Amino acid sequence: FDCDSTLTAMEGIDWLAQNKGCSDKVEVLTAQAMGGKIKFEEVFARRLALIQPTLQDLELLAERYIANQLKDVASVIEKLQSLGKNVFIVSGGYSLAVKHLAQNLNIPAENVFAVDLFFNPNGNYLGFDDKNPLTRSGGKKTVIEKIVTTGSTIFVGDGFTDLEAKNAVDLFIGFGGVIIRPIVQQEADIFIKIKSLMPVLFLACGNLISEPKDTLKIC
Repeated sequence: FDCDSTLTAMEGIDWLAQNKGCSDKVEVLTAQAMGGKIKFEEVFARRLALIQPTLQDLELLAERYIANQLKDVASVIEKLQSLGKNVFIVSGGYSLAVKHLAQNLNIPAENVFAVDLFFNPNGNYLGFDDKNPLTRSGGKKTVIEKIVTTGSTIFVGDGFTDLEAKNAVDLFIGFGGVIIRPIVQQEADIFIKIKSLMPVLFLACGNLISEPKDTLKIC
């Protein structure tokens, strides 16, 4: 699964920007990147430079992620895991906050792929891990190709950076329950419009994937 606007009904970067009084500039950049109008790497550093998030900001974001998680996401993930599916989060969001949400959903920390931010001893922003493929276009495809060694894979996400991984998985599910991005709706194998991830559970356990069910991974 992607994280923002998929597992949780918010965009973390936009929430951080609102707290810092630069939401107008950052939301435009986010919309352009997620809509496939500009490359993700062009906005990644620019947004963080504008926001200058502190360690405390990330801790507050972690709480907001949980407060805004989709109402059925916990039960969907629990059922997938009980059926032997391996569940991952692959996100261009920030590790501290994304891992906090993952812990709340009982997704192992080693199954979470996100971006580390760096802070000084006072908790002020210093930078980010620019070697992480998730900071640039095509990064999710790169990460998923490393995760998947056997079996079949479904990827669920709302944005263009998710759609870029379509050819690395057996089924790409576009999620429009929080926000509909036209290019994702048009090019996804399957598109969900309702604010629920329950269809993913049925698709993962159905006959759309030819591999044995116990080898299916849901990212």
